[in-house]
Amino acid sequence: MTTDVTPAASAGRARLCDVVVAVEPPTPTHPDVASWRPATLGDVAAITATQKAMDAADHPDWTTPSEDVEDELTHPGVELAADSLVALDDAGDVLAWGVVQILPANAERVQGVLVGGVHPRVRGRGIGRVLLGWQLARGTARLALSEERLAAWLRVDTDERNPGGLALARRLGLRPVRWFTSMERIVTSGPGGRAPAIPVRLVPDGTRLVPYTADRAEDTRLARNDAFRDHWGSADFSPQRWAQLVGTDLFRADLSFLVVEDAGTDPSRVLGFALCNANEDDWELQGFTSAYLAIVGVTRDGRGRGLAPALLSAVLTAVRDAGLERVVLDVDTENPTGALGLYEGVGFVSASRSVTLALDIVA
Repeated sequence: MTTDVTPAASAGRARLCDVVVAVEPPTPTHPDVASWRPATLGDVAAITATQKAMDAADHPDWTTPSEDVEDELTHPGVELAADSLVALDDAGDVLAWGVVQILPANAERVQGVLVGGVHPRVRGRGIGRVLLGWQLARGTARLALSEERLAAWLRVDTDERNPGGLALARRLGLRPVRWFTSMERIVTSGPGGRAPAIPVRLVPDGTRLVPYTADRAEDTRLARNDAFRDHWGSADFSPQRWAQLVGTDLFRADLSFLVVEDAGTDPSRVLGFALCNANEDDWELQGFTSAYLAIVGVTRDGRGRGLAPALLSAVLTAVRDAGLERVVLDVDTENPTGALGLYEGVGFVSASRSVTLALDIVA
């Protein structure tokens, strides 16, 4: 898979396939595991049950729906039979699971993302070390197939409330490279509380704020890829991956908005977007009802015109009018567009943090 890269990124570099040494992933063994095998789509329910137990231990204010687990297994960068692994006990229950995903190359590097973990009831026994070691070997083997002339690494995303996961990643050579902040904004007052006023922000002349509709899915995907091209660690969304984002039952089109050019053309070009979902399973854990602002951005030529504040104002108002209490989002703390300050400026406050750890395969 190839992509456009900057001259500085590729100049003088060898192809990854010429410099990365593929190591056959070790055959996983552990005395507490009855069997190891690749995952199948028939495992979604069992993996979800294990993942929810992990969620309760690692980040008790949100949980993973089965739709997200299925998306991980059907990610475009996954060859399920070779890139996944589940550990089973004697009863066939999932003790651990893992997937290796290879993202489309961005301007800087090729990235492998390692997803999964170990059920809390069997942690501390070394199962996680076996699983992550296998993932690192498999990820390296996948990178050894790439013809890109770029840097490459394998990364893990972990909530800071999971110290065991952080320690394991560090022991196997991964280092912290980026932090992300989870933020919340009250929009509807609860008992004894008062929600701050929602600022009114209008789009400038020459643009229109419109509800998100399914017929704009491809236009919005292209706008997203343009908007995030200079964001750290970002990779383009493929049509398949985008369909997973906006096609799930959790997606809330009624809480999602676009800013488009008002140029008399049909269809008008998407300049900005704010897309939300809502997972009702999170509400009891959080102690409030909420919508999750999954993705918000402005194309590079649309920046500096106040489009992002207008989109946020529309989302906050729609979530309030839907009777939900808060909007939740995650933001890169070093985002080059100043997103952290933007969110703070409209009343979002920090709640928790996660960290990305990475192992350079080719620096």
